[in-house]
Amino acid sequence: MARLFNSLTSCAKKMTAGERRVALRLESYLSDDCLVWYDVPVGRNHRHPDFIIIDPSQGLIFLEVKDWKLSTLRQVNPEHVILETESGTKCEINPIEQVTRYSRDIINLLSQDPKLQQSGDYQGKLKIAWAYGVIFTNITRKQLESLSPDGSINTLFPPRLTLCQDEIAESVSSDSFRKKIAGLFTTSFRPPVCIQTRDLIRQHIFPEVVIRPRKIKSDVLNVMDIQQELLARNIGEGHRVIHGVAGSGKTLILLYRSQYLAECSDRPTLILCYNITLANYIRECIAERGLSNKIHVYHFHAWCAAVVRKFNLAVSGEADEYFDNSFDALEYAVNKGNITETEYSSVLIDEGHDFDSRWLSVISKLFDNRTHSLLLMYDDAQSLYRRERGLNFSLASVGIQAQGRTSILRINYRNSRRILNFAYAFSRDYFEKHHNKEVPLIPPEAYGDEGTAPDIFHCSSKQDEAQRVADWIKEKYEISGHWGDIAVLCPTKYSVDILIELLDEQDIPSAAGFTSADKRNFSQRQEAVHLLTFQSSKGLEFPFVAVVNASYVHASSQDETGSIPALYVAFTRATQELLVTSYTENSISRHLAAFI
Repeated sequence: MARLFNSLTSCAKKMTAGERRVALRLESYLSDDCLVWYDVPVGRNHRHPDFIIIDPSQGLIFLEVKDWKLSTLRQVNPEHVILETESGTKCEINPIEQVTRYSRDIINLLSQDPKLQQSGDYQGKLKIAWAYGVIFTNITRKQLESLSPDGSINTLFPPRLTLCQDEIAESVSSDSFRKKIAGLFTTSFRPPVCIQTRDLIRQHIFPEVVIRPRKIKSDVLNVMDIQQELLARNIGEGHRVIHGVAGSGKTLILLYRSQYLAECSDRPTLILCYNITLANYIRECIAERGLSNKIHVYHFHAWCAAVVRKFNLAVSGEADEYFDNSFDALEYAVNKGNITETEYSSVLIDEGHDFDSRWLSVISKLFDNRTHSLLLMYDDAQSLYRRERGLNFSLASVGIQAQGRTSILRINYRNSRRILNFAYAFSRDYFEKHHNKEVPLIPPEAYGDEGTAPDIFHCSSKQDEAQRVADWIKEKYEISGHWGDIAVLCPTKYSVDILIELLDEQDIPSAAGFTSADKRNFSQRQEAVHLLTFQSSKGLEFPFVAVVNASYVHASSQDETGSIPALYVAFTRATQELLVTSYTENSISRHLAAFI
Protein backbone atom coordinates (compact mmCIF):
# COMPACT_ATOMS: atom_id res chain seq x y z
CA MET A 1 0.00 0.00 0.00
CA ALA A 2 1.42 3.38 -1.03
CA ARG A 3 1.64 6.29 1.40
CA LEU A 4 -0.93 8.98 0.67
CA PHE A 5 0.27 12.15 2.37
CA ASN A 6 -3.15 13.78 2.38
CA SER A 7 -5.53 11.41 4.11
CA LEU A 8 -8.89 10.82 2.47
CA THR A 9 -10.57 12.12 5.62
CA SER A 10 -8.66 15.41 5.64
CA CYS A 11 -9.30 15.96 1.91
CA ALA A 12 -12.96 14.91 1.89
CA LYS A 13 -14.29 18.45 1.44
CA LYS A 14 -12.22 19.35 -1.62
CA MET A 15 -11.90 15.98 -3.40
CA THR A 16 -14.29 15.21 -6.21
CA ALA A 17 -15.81 11.74 -6.33
CA GLY A 18 -13.45 10.83 -9.16
CA GLU A 19 -10.38 12.13 -7.35
CA ARG A 20 -11.34 10.05 -4.32
CA ARG A 21 -11.57 6.93 -6.48
CA VAL A 22 -8.16 7.64 -7.98
CA ALA A 23 -6.67 8.24 -4.52
CA LEU A 24 -8.04 4.89 -3.34
CA ARG A 25 -6.54 3.08 -6.34
CA LEU A 26 -3.16 4.75 -5.96
CA GLU A 27 -3.06 4.04 -2.24
CA SER A 28 -4.21 0.42 -2.60
CA TYR A 29 -2.54 -0.68 -5.83
CA LEU A 30 0.86 1.01 -5.93
CA SER A 31 3.78 -0.59 -4.11
CA ASP A 32 4.54 0.11 -0.45
CA ASP A 33 7.51 2.37 -1.19
CA CYS A 34 5.52 4.78 -3.39
CA LEU A 35 4.72 8.25 -2.03
CA VAL A 36 1.60 10.09 -3.20
CA TRP A 37 0.57 13.73 -2.69
CA TYR A 38 -2.86 15.15 -3.56
CA ASP A 39 -3.41 18.79 -4.59
CA VAL A 40 -0.32 20.18 -2.86
CA PRO A 41 1.07 23.48 -4.24
CA VAL A 42 4.55 22.85 -5.57
CA GLY A 43 7.56 25.00 -6.36
CA ARG A 44 7.79 28.77 -6.53
CA ASN A 45 4.81 29.07 -8.87
CA HIS A 46 2.54 27.07 -6.55
CA ARG A 47 1.30 24.74 -9.28
CA HIS A 48 -1.45 22.34 -8.22
CA PRO A 49 -1.18 18.96 -9.99
CA ASP A 50 -3.96 16.69 -8.74
CA PHE A 51 -1.51 13.93 -7.83
CA ILE A 52 2.27 13.71 -7.60
CA ILE A 53 3.86 10.29 -7.17
CA ILE A 54 7.43 9.32 -6.36
CA ASP A 55 7.86 5.68 -7.37
CA PRO A 56 11.40 4.54 -6.44
CA SER A 57 11.36 1.91 -9.22
CA GLN A 58 10.06 4.26 -11.93
CA GLY A 59 10.53 7.93 -11.14
CA LEU A 60 8.35 11.01 -10.78
CA ILE A 61 4.73 10.96 -12.02
CA PHE A 62 2.18 13.78 -12.40
CA LEU A 63 -1.53 13.05 -12.82
CA GLU A 64 -4.45 15.30 -13.72
CA VAL A 65 -7.94 13.95 -12.93
CA LYS A 66 -11.13 14.94 -14.74
CA ASP A 67 -14.67 13.91 -13.73
CA TRP A 68 -16.08 14.94 -17.09
CA LYS A 69 -18.84 12.89 -18.68
CA LEU A 70 -19.08 12.08 -22.36
CA SER A 71 -22.32 14.03 -22.67
CA THR A 72 -20.63 17.25 -21.52
CA LEU A 73 -17.86 17.27 -24.14
CA ARG A 74 -18.63 19.62 -27.02
CA GLN A 75 -15.31 20.35 -28.66
CA VAL A 76 -11.69 19.31 -28.16
CA ASN A 77 -8.48 20.76 -29.61
CA PRO A 78 -4.83 20.56 -28.52
CA GLU A 79 -5.17 23.68 -26.36
CA HIS A 80 -8.73 23.70 -25.01
CA VAL A 81 -11.85 21.68 -24.27
CA ILE A 82 -15.35 23.14 -24.57
CA LEU A 83 -17.79 21.73 -21.99
CA GLU A 84 -21.56 22.02 -21.67
CA THR A 85 -22.33 22.47 -17.99
CA GLU A 86 -25.43 23.27 -15.96
CA SER A 87 -24.30 26.90 -15.84
CA GLY A 88 -23.64 27.07 -19.59
CA THR A 89 -20.74 26.60 -21.96
CA LYS A 90 -17.31 26.52 -20.34
CA CYS A 91 -13.84 26.57 -21.87
CA GLU A 92 -11.05 24.72 -20.03
CA ILE A 93 -7.45 24.02 -20.87
CA ASN A 94 -6.87 20.61 -22.48
CA PRO A 95 -5.84 18.42 -19.51
CA ILE A 96 -2.93 16.92 -21.47
CA GLU A 97 -1.61 20.42 -22.04
CA GLN A 98 -2.35 21.32 -18.41
CA VAL A 99 -0.41 18.42 -16.89
CA THR A 100 2.38 18.89 -19.44
CA ARG A 101 2.88 22.48 -18.27
CA TYR A 102 2.80 21.49 -14.60
CA SER A 103 5.32 18.71 -15.03
CA ARG A 104 7.73 20.66 -17.24
CA ASP A 105 7.79 23.61 -14.84
CA ILE A 106 8.68 21.28 -11.99
CA ILE A 107 11.20 19.27 -14.02
CA ASN A 108 12.93 22.50 -15.09
CA LEU A 109 13.16 23.46 -11.41
CA LEU A 110 14.66 20.10 -10.42
CA SER A 111 17.09 20.14 -13.36
CA GLN A 112 18.81 23.23 -11.97
CA ASP A 113 20.16 21.29 -8.98
CA PRO A 114 23.63 19.84 -9.80
CA LYS A 115 22.96 17.01 -7.35
CA LEU A 116 20.02 15.91 -9.52
CA GLN A 117 21.91 16.07 -12.79
CA GLN A 118 23.48 13.26 -14.80
CA SER A 119 27.17 13.11 -15.66
CA GLY A 120 28.96 11.70 -18.69
CA ASP A 121 27.24 11.72 -22.08
CA TYR A 122 24.10 13.30 -20.63
CA GLN A 123 25.85 15.90 -18.49
CA GLY A 124 23.34 18.34 -16.96
CA LYS A 125 20.24 16.29 -17.75
CA LEU A 126 17.93 15.25 -14.92
CA LYS A 127 19.01 11.91 -13.48
CA ILE A 128 15.48 10.72 -12.73
CA ALA A 129 12.73 9.61 -15.10
CA TRP A 130 9.43 11.48 -15.17
CA ALA A 131 6.03 11.01 -16.71
CA TYR A 132 2.58 12.55 -16.77
CA GLY A 133 -0.96 11.55 -17.65
CA VAL A 134 -4.67 12.28 -17.44
CA ILE A 135 -7.36 10.14 -15.80
CA PHE A 136 -10.98 10.34 -17.00
CA THR A 137 -12.99 8.90 -14.11
CA ASN A 138 -16.42 8.93 -15.81
CA ILE A 139 -15.50 8.09 -19.41
CA THR A 140 -14.60 4.57 -20.56
CA ARG A 141 -11.99 3.88 -23.19
CA LYS A 142 -14.67 2.85 -25.68
CA GLN A 143 -16.64 6.04 -25.05
CA LEU A 144 -13.56 8.18 -25.50
CA GLU A 145 -12.68 6.55 -28.82
CA SER A 146 -16.28 6.96 -30.01
CA LEU A 147 -15.75 10.73 -30.11
CA SER A 148 -13.92 10.33 -33.45
CA PRO A 149 -14.53 7.33 -35.73
CA ASP A 150 -11.34 8.23 -37.62
CA GLY A 151 -9.24 7.89 -34.45
CA SER A 152 -8.21 11.55 -34.31
CA ILE A 153 -9.17 11.71 -30.64
CA ASN A 154 -6.12 9.55 -29.95
CA THR A 155 -3.98 12.46 -31.13
CA LEU A 156 -5.63 14.81 -28.66
CA PHE A 157 -5.80 12.26 -25.81
CA PRO A 158 -3.04 9.70 -26.56
CA PRO A 159 -3.97 6.26 -25.12
CA ARG A 160 -0.52 5.95 -23.61
CA LEU A 161 -1.02 9.16 -21.63
CA THR A 162 -4.59 8.55 -20.48
CA LEU A 163 -6.43 6.22 -18.13
CA CYS A 164 -10.18 5.80 -18.41
CA GLN A 165 -12.97 4.76 -16.05
CA ASP A 166 -12.76 1.05 -16.93
CA GLU A 167 -8.97 1.08 -16.41
CA ILE A 168 -9.21 2.28 -12.81
CA ALA A 169 -12.25 0.25 -11.81
CA GLU A 170 -12.15 -1.75 -8.57
CA SER A 171 -12.29 -4.94 -10.65
CA VAL A 172 -8.96 -4.09 -12.34
CA SER A 173 -6.04 -6.00 -10.81
CA SER A 174 -3.22 -4.16 -9.09
CA ASP A 175 -0.75 -5.54 -11.64
CA SER A 176 -2.79 -4.18 -14.55
CA PHE A 177 -3.12 -0.80 -12.84
CA ARG A 178 0.63 -0.61 -12.13
CA LYS A 179 1.45 -1.51 -15.75
CA LYS A 180 -0.82 1.27 -16.98
CA ILE A 181 0.88 3.79 -14.68
CA ALA A 182 4.32 2.53 -15.75
CA GLY A 183 3.19 2.91 -19.37
CA LEU A 184 2.99 6.68 -18.91
CA PHE A 185 6.79 6.77 -19.19
CA THR A 186 7.83 7.33 -22.80
CA THR A 187 11.48 6.22 -22.51
CA SER A 188 13.31 3.16 -21.17
CA PHE A 189 15.45 5.39 -18.91
CA ARG A 190 14.34 4.34 -15.38
CA PRO A 191 17.16 4.75 -12.84
CA PRO A 192 16.02 3.84 -9.31
CA VAL A 193 15.22 6.75 -7.00
CA CYS A 194 17.29 6.39 -3.83
CA ILE A 195 16.28 7.96 -0.51
CA GLN A 196 18.74 10.85 -0.93
CA THR A 197 17.34 11.66 -4.40
CA ARG A 198 13.79 11.32 -3.12
CA ASP A 199 14.46 13.85 -0.38
CA LEU A 200 16.14 16.25 -2.80
CA ILE A 201 12.97 16.12 -4.92
CA ARG A 202 10.84 16.81 -1.85
CA GLN A 203 13.13 19.70 -0.89
CA HIS A 204 12.54 21.46 -4.20
CA ILE A 205 8.88 20.83 -4.88
CA PHE A 206 7.70 21.09 -1.27
CA PRO A 207 9.89 23.85 0.25
CA GLU A 208 7.67 23.92 3.35
CA VAL A 209 9.22 20.62 4.54
CA VAL A 210 12.81 21.94 4.47
CA ILE A 211 14.73 22.00 7.74
CA ARG A 212 17.68 24.33 8.28
CA PRO A 213 21.09 22.67 8.06
CA ARG A 214 22.27 21.27 11.39
CA LYS A 215 25.87 20.58 10.47
CA ILE A 216 28.55 23.23 10.54
CA LYS A 217 29.87 24.52 7.22
CA SER A 218 27.22 22.58 5.35
CA ASP A 219 24.88 23.77 2.64
CA VAL A 220 22.96 20.49 2.70
CA LEU A 221 19.31 21.05 3.56
CA ASN A 222 17.42 18.36 5.42
CA VAL A 223 13.71 17.71 4.97
CA MET A 224 11.00 16.42 7.25
CA ASP A 225 11.04 12.71 7.85
CA ILE A 226 8.23 10.89 6.03
CA GLN A 227 6.40 10.33 9.35
CA GLN A 228 6.68 14.03 10.22
CA GLU A 229 5.34 15.13 6.85
CA LEU A 230 2.48 12.63 7.00
CA LEU A 231 1.50 13.97 10.40
CA ALA A 232 1.95 17.63 9.46
CA ARG A 233 -0.23 17.36 6.35
CA ASN A 234 -3.03 15.47 8.09
CA ILE A 235 -3.67 17.47 11.24
CA GLY A 236 -7.41 18.00 11.11
CA GLU A 237 -9.76 20.58 12.58
CA GLY A 238 -10.87 20.74 16.19
CA HIS A 239 -8.60 19.86 19.10
CA ARG A 240 -5.43 17.91 18.34
CA VAL A 241 -2.52 16.79 20.53
CA ILE A 242 1.00 15.74 19.55
CA HIS A 243 3.14 14.07 22.20
CA GLY A 244 6.70 14.11 20.95
CA VAL A 245 10.05 13.32 22.55
CA ALA A 246 12.82 15.94 22.66
CA GLY A 247 14.19 16.62 19.20
CA SER A 248 11.27 14.95 17.38
CA GLY A 249 10.39 18.04 15.34
CA LYS A 250 7.38 19.32 17.29
CA THR A 251 8.23 22.98 16.64
CA LEU A 252 8.90 22.22 12.97
CA ILE A 253 5.45 20.64 12.61
CA LEU A 254 3.91 23.56 14.48
CA LEU A 255 5.54 25.98 12.02
CA TYR A 256 4.26 23.97 9.06
CA ARG A 257 0.75 23.84 10.51
CA SER A 258 0.69 27.57 11.24
CA GLN A 259 1.76 28.30 7.67
CA TYR A 260 -1.02 26.09 6.31
CA LEU A 261 -3.63 27.77 8.53
CA ALA A 262 -2.40 31.21 7.52
CA GLU A 263 -2.89 30.35 3.86
CA CYS A 264 -6.43 29.00 4.22
CA SER A 265 -7.96 31.45 6.71
CA ASP A 266 -8.86 35.12 6.55
CA ARG A 267 -8.20 35.47 10.28
CA PRO A 268 -4.76 35.33 11.89
CA THR A 269 -3.35 32.31 13.70
CA LEU A 270 -2.04 32.45 17.28
CA ILE A 271 1.07 30.63 18.54
CA LEU A 272 1.63 30.45 22.30
CA CYS A 273 4.49 29.11 24.42
CA TYR A 274 5.69 29.79 27.95
CA ASN A 275 9.31 30.58 27.18
CA ILE A 276 10.08 34.17 26.06
CA THR A 277 13.23 33.08 24.23
CA LEU A 278 11.41 30.32 22.35
CA ALA A 279 8.63 32.76 21.41
CA ASN A 280 11.24 35.08 19.92
CA TYR A 281 12.84 32.22 17.98
CA ILE A 282 9.47 31.12 16.53
CA ARG A 283 8.64 34.75 15.70
CA GLU A 284 11.93 34.95 13.80
CA CYS A 285 11.06 31.80 11.83
CA ILE A 286 7.62 33.20 10.97
CA ALA A 287 9.18 36.47 9.80
CA GLU A 288 11.50 34.51 7.48
CA ARG A 289 8.41 33.10 5.79
CA GLY A 290 6.89 36.58 5.40
CA LEU A 291 3.87 35.67 7.53
CA SER A 292 4.21 37.97 10.55
CA ASN A 293 0.92 39.70 9.74
CA LYS A 294 -1.00 36.42 9.64
CA ILE A 295 0.71 34.49 12.44
CA HIS A 296 1.12 36.16 15.84
CA VAL A 297 3.52 34.68 18.38
CA TYR A 298 3.37 35.38 22.13
CA HIS A 299 4.68 33.91 25.30
CA PHE A 300 1.62 33.10 27.36
CA HIS A 301 1.59 35.99 29.84
CA ALA A 302 2.30 38.58 27.14
CA TRP A 303 -0.76 37.28 25.28
CA CYS A 304 -2.86 37.58 28.44
CA ALA A 305 -1.72 41.17 28.83
CA ALA A 306 -2.56 41.90 25.19
CA VAL A 307 -6.09 40.52 25.59
CA VAL A 308 -6.56 42.49 28.80
CA ARG A 309 -5.61 45.70 27.00
CA LYS A 310 -7.86 44.90 24.03
CA PHE A 311 -10.94 44.38 26.23
CA ASN A 312 -10.02 47.07 28.79
CA LEU A 313 -10.12 44.63 31.70
CA ALA A 314 -9.26 45.90 35.16
CA VAL A 315 -6.01 44.43 36.52
CA SER A 316 -5.48 44.63 40.27
CA GLY A 317 -2.33 44.21 42.33
CA GLU A 318 1.21 45.50 42.23
CA ALA A 319 3.07 46.38 39.03
CA ASP A 320 5.57 43.54 39.46
CA GLU A 321 2.64 41.10 39.46
CA TYR A 322 1.05 42.57 36.35
CA PHE A 323 1.40 39.50 34.12
CA ASP A 324 0.01 37.05 36.67
CA ASN A 325 -2.81 39.43 37.51
CA SER A 326 -3.54 39.90 33.82
CA PHE A 327 -4.21 36.19 33.59
CA ASP A 328 -6.48 36.34 36.63
CA ALA A 329 -8.48 39.15 34.99
CA LEU A 330 -8.71 37.24 31.72
CA GLU A 331 -9.75 34.01 33.45
CA TYR A 332 -12.50 35.82 35.36
CA ALA A 333 -13.83 37.46 32.17
CA VAL A 334 -13.83 34.18 30.24
CA ASN A 335 -15.50 32.20 33.02
CA LYS A 336 -18.17 34.88 33.36
CA GLY A 337 -18.84 34.74 29.63
CA ASN A 338 -17.73 38.34 29.09
CA ILE A 339 -15.13 37.18 26.56
CA THR A 340 -16.12 34.31 24.28
CA GLU A 341 -14.13 35.06 21.14
CA THR A 342 -10.69 36.17 19.99
CA GLU A 343 -9.49 37.62 16.71
CA TYR A 344 -7.81 34.29 15.88
CA SER A 345 -9.10 31.30 13.94
CA SER A 346 -6.69 28.86 15.56
CA VAL A 347 -4.22 28.48 18.40
CA LEU A 348 -1.07 26.35 18.43
CA ILE A 349 0.64 25.72 21.76
CA ASP A 350 4.31 24.77 21.79
CA GLU A 351 5.94 23.17 24.84
CA GLY A 352 2.46 22.68 26.28
CA HIS A 353 3.84 20.68 29.21
CA ASP A 354 4.76 24.04 30.78
CA PHE A 355 1.14 25.24 30.85
CA ASP A 356 -0.87 24.65 34.01
CA SER A 357 -4.46 23.49 34.05
CA ARG A 358 -6.01 26.95 34.53
CA TRP A 359 -4.18 28.36 31.50
CA LEU A 360 -5.22 25.50 29.24
CA SER A 361 -8.80 25.71 30.49
CA VAL A 362 -9.06 29.37 29.49
CA ILE A 363 -7.51 28.70 26.08
CA SER A 364 -9.82 25.77 25.34
CA LYS A 365 -12.89 27.88 26.15
CA LEU A 366 -11.80 30.49 23.61
CA PHE A 367 -10.96 27.85 20.99
CA ASP A 368 -13.74 25.30 21.32
CA ASN A 369 -13.82 21.98 19.51
CA ARG A 370 -16.59 22.84 17.05
CA THR A 371 -15.46 25.97 15.29
CA HIS A 372 -11.76 26.44 16.05
CA SER A 373 -8.49 24.59 15.64
CA LEU A 374 -6.37 23.93 18.73
CA LEU A 375 -3.06 22.09 18.51
CA LEU A 376 -1.14 21.21 21.68
CA MET A 377 2.48 20.04 21.39
CA TYR A 378 4.12 18.59 24.49
CA ASP A 379 6.70 16.25 26.00
CA ASP A 380 6.06 15.50 29.65
CA ALA A 381 9.76 14.66 30.15
CA GLN A 382 10.63 18.32 29.53
CA SER A 383 8.28 19.87 32.07
CA LEU A 384 10.27 22.45 34.04
CA TYR A 385 8.26 25.46 35.13
CA ARG A 386 4.87 24.53 36.35
CA ARG A 387 3.67 24.13 39.87
CA GLU A 388 1.91 20.99 38.65
CA ARG A 389 4.82 18.74 37.78
CA GLY A 390 4.15 17.12 34.45
CA LEU A 391 0.66 17.05 33.03
CA ASN A 392 -0.81 15.86 36.32
CA PHE A 393 -4.34 16.34 35.04
CA SER A 394 -6.20 14.94 32.08
CA LEU A 395 -6.47 17.13 29.01
CA ALA A 396 -10.21 16.41 28.90
CA SER A 397 -10.52 17.95 32.38
CA VAL A 398 -9.39 21.33 31.00
CA GLY A 399 -11.66 21.18 27.95
CA ILE A 400 -9.21 19.83 25.37
CA GLN A 401 -11.25 17.19 23.59
CA ALA A 402 -8.62 15.21 21.68
CA GLN A 403 -9.58 11.61 22.41
CA GLY A 404 -8.61 9.57 19.37
CA ARG A 405 -6.81 12.58 17.91
CA THR A 406 -3.48 12.32 19.70
CA SER A 407 -0.31 11.49 17.75
CA ILE A 408 3.00 10.29 19.17
CA LEU A 409 6.47 11.15 17.82
CA ARG A 410 9.06 8.75 19.19
CA ILE A 411 12.09 9.48 17.02
CA ASN A 412 14.69 12.07 18.01
CA TYR A 413 16.20 13.71 14.92
CA ARG A 414 18.19 16.42 16.68
CA ASN A 415 20.91 14.75 18.70
CA SER A 416 23.67 12.34 17.85
CA ARG A 417 23.08 8.86 19.24
CA ARG A 418 25.73 9.21 21.92
CA ILE A 419 24.36 12.51 23.21
CA LEU A 420 20.78 11.24 23.26
CA ASN A 421 21.68 7.92 24.88
CA PHE A 422 23.62 9.74 27.60
CA ALA A 423 20.85 12.28 28.25
CA TYR A 424 18.14 9.64 28.56
CA ALA A 425 20.24 7.16 30.54
CA PHE A 426 21.11 9.96 32.98
CA SER A 427 17.41 10.84 33.42
CA ARG A 428 15.59 7.51 32.99
CA ASP A 429 15.16 6.59 36.66
CA TYR A 430 13.74 10.01 37.48
CA PHE A 431 11.26 9.91 34.58
CA GLU A 432 10.08 6.41 35.44
CA LYS A 433 9.50 7.40 39.04
CA HIS A 434 7.81 10.78 38.48
CA HIS A 435 5.93 10.66 35.19
CA ASN A 436 2.16 11.21 35.12
CA LYS A 437 0.45 7.82 34.95
CA GLU A 438 -2.21 9.25 32.61
CA VAL A 439 0.51 10.12 30.08
CA PRO A 440 2.66 7.32 28.64
CA LEU A 441 6.40 7.61 29.20
CA ILE A 442 7.93 7.55 25.72
CA PRO A 443 11.63 6.67 25.49
CA PRO A 444 13.19 8.55 22.57
CA GLU A 445 14.45 6.54 19.61
CA ALA A 446 17.73 7.78 18.12
CA TYR A 447 17.86 8.62 14.43
CA GLY A 448 21.06 10.67 14.10
CA ASP A 449 24.69 9.79 13.52
CA GLU A 450 26.70 8.00 16.18
CA GLY A 451 28.57 11.23 16.96
CA THR A 452 31.08 11.80 19.74
CA ALA A 453 30.53 10.98 23.39
CA PRO A 454 29.83 13.93 25.72
CA ASP A 455 32.84 15.33 27.60
CA ILE A 456 32.08 15.27 31.32
CA PHE A 457 34.38 16.98 33.83
CA HIS A 458 34.25 17.57 37.57
CA CYS A 459 36.30 20.73 38.13
CA SER A 460 38.16 21.79 41.23
CA SER A 461 36.46 25.18 41.48
CA LYS A 462 34.21 27.67 39.73
CA GLN A 463 37.32 29.41 38.36
CA ASP A 464 38.68 26.11 37.03
CA GLU A 465 35.34 25.40 35.36
CA ALA A 466 35.22 28.85 33.70
CA GLN A 467 38.73 28.42 32.27
CA ARG A 468 37.97 24.95 30.94
CA VAL A 469 34.77 26.15 29.27
CA ALA A 470 36.49 29.21 27.74
CA ASP A 471 39.19 26.96 26.25
CA TRP A 472 36.52 24.59 24.92
CA ILE A 473 34.66 27.49 23.29
CA LYS A 474 37.79 28.55 21.43
CA GLU A 475 38.37 24.99 20.24
CA LYS A 476 34.83 24.74 18.86
CA TYR A 477 35.14 28.12 17.16
CA GLU A 478 38.16 26.78 15.28
CA ILE A 479 35.94 23.98 13.97
CA SER A 480 32.87 26.07 13.24
CA GLY A 481 34.02 29.54 12.39
CA HIS A 482 30.79 30.90 13.93
CA TRP A 483 30.45 32.00 17.55
CA GLY A 484 26.67 31.67 17.22
CA ASP A 485 26.99 27.90 16.83
CA ILE A 486 28.06 27.70 20.49
CA ALA A 487 25.82 27.92 23.57
CA VAL A 488 26.61 27.85 27.27
CA LEU A 489 23.66 26.69 29.35
CA CYS A 490 23.56 27.22 33.10
CA PRO A 491 21.15 26.94 36.04
CA THR A 492 21.48 30.65 37.00
CA LYS A 493 23.18 33.70 35.57
CA TYR A 494 25.60 33.70 38.52
CA SER A 495 26.98 30.39 37.29
CA VAL A 496 28.70 32.15 34.38
CA ASP A 497 29.82 35.49 35.87
CA ILE A 498 33.50 34.45 35.90
CA LEU A 499 33.16 32.92 32.43
CA ILE A 500 31.71 36.18 31.06
CA GLU A 501 34.73 38.07 32.41
CA LEU A 502 37.07 35.58 30.70
CA LEU A 503 35.24 35.87 27.40
CA ASP A 504 35.43 39.68 27.58
CA GLU A 505 39.16 39.55 28.34
CA GLN A 506 39.73 37.31 25.31
CA ASP A 507 37.48 39.39 22.98
CA ILE A 508 35.06 36.52 22.50
CA PRO A 509 31.61 37.97 21.72
CA SER A 510 28.81 36.72 23.95
CA ALA A 511 25.08 37.36 24.22
CA ALA A 512 23.44 36.83 27.59
CA GLY A 513 19.79 35.79 27.79
CA PHE A 514 18.99 36.27 31.46
CA THR A 515 16.79 39.37 31.72
CA SER A 516 13.39 39.84 30.13
CA ALA A 517 14.93 42.37 27.73
CA ASP A 518 17.68 39.88 26.81
CA LYS A 519 15.09 37.21 26.05
CA ARG A 520 12.94 39.52 23.94
CA ASN A 521 16.00 40.44 21.87
CA PHE A 522 17.26 36.89 21.49
CA SER A 523 18.28 35.89 17.96
CA GLN A 524 19.85 32.55 17.19
CA ARG A 525 21.50 34.18 14.19
CA GLN A 526 23.50 36.58 16.34
CA GLU A 527 27.24 36.07 15.88
CA ALA A 528 28.02 35.57 19.57
CA VAL A 529 28.27 32.75 22.08
CA HIS A 530 24.79 32.35 23.56
CA LEU A 531 24.55 32.32 27.37
CA LEU A 532 21.17 30.97 28.51
CA THR A 533 19.59 29.29 31.49
CA PHE A 534 18.46 25.71 31.10
CA GLN A 535 14.85 26.89 31.04
CA SER A 536 15.43 29.53 28.38
CA SER A 537 17.06 27.00 26.05
CA LYS A 538 13.87 24.98 25.67
CA GLY A 539 12.88 24.45 22.04
CA LEU A 540 16.28 25.64 20.76
CA GLU A 541 19.29 23.74 19.44
CA PHE A 542 22.95 24.48 18.82
CA PRO A 543 25.77 22.43 17.29
CA PHE A 544 28.01 22.90 20.35
CA VAL A 545 26.61 23.11 23.88
CA ALA A 546 28.39 23.46 27.22
CA VAL A 547 26.22 22.67 30.26
CA VAL A 548 27.96 24.30 33.23
CA ASN A 549 27.51 24.06 37.00
CA ALA A 550 25.54 20.89 36.28
CA SER A 551 25.49 19.79 39.93
CA TYR A 552 23.88 23.02 41.11
CA VAL A 553 20.98 22.44 43.47
CA HIS A 554 18.93 25.31 44.86
CA ALA A 555 19.38 25.77 48.61
CA SER A 556 15.65 25.36 49.25
CA SER A 557 15.42 22.10 47.32
CA GLN A 558 14.38 19.06 49.31
CA ASP A 559 15.34 16.65 46.54
CA GLU A 560 18.57 17.01 44.56
CA THR A 561 17.17 14.87 41.76
CA GLY A 562 14.60 17.60 41.01
CA SER A 563 17.20 19.28 38.78
CA ILE A 564 17.35 16.27 36.44
CA PRO A 565 14.53 17.37 34.04
CA ALA A 566 16.28 20.73 33.49
CA LEU A 567 19.56 18.95 32.80
CA TYR A 568 17.82 16.61 30.35
CA VAL A 569 16.51 19.63 28.45
CA ALA A 570 19.97 21.24 28.45
CA PHE A 571 21.75 18.07 27.27
CA THR A 572 19.34 17.57 24.38
CA ARG A 573 19.99 21.05 22.95
CA ALA A 574 23.33 19.84 21.48
CA THR A 575 23.23 18.52 17.92
CA GLN A 576 26.94 17.70 17.56
CA GLU A 577 29.07 18.04 20.70
CA LEU A 578 28.26 18.33 24.39
CA LEU A 579 30.42 19.43 27.31
CA VAL A 580 29.14 18.94 30.89
CA THR A 581 31.01 20.50 33.83
CA SER A 582 30.42 20.72 37.58
CA TYR A 583 32.39 21.69 40.68
CA THR A 584 30.01 21.00 43.58
CA GLU A 585 30.15 17.51 45.09
CA ASN A 586 26.70 15.94 45.61
CA SER A 587 24.45 13.16 44.30
CA ILE A 588 24.17 14.81 40.88
CA SER A 589 27.95 15.06 40.42
CA ARG A 590 28.32 11.43 41.50
CA HIS A 591 25.59 10.41 39.05
CA LEU A 592 27.42 12.29 36.27
CA ALA A 593 30.69 10.60 37.21
CA ALA A 594 29.16 7.25 36.35
CA PHE A 595 29.09 8.34 32.68
CA ILE A 596 32.72 9.43 32.45
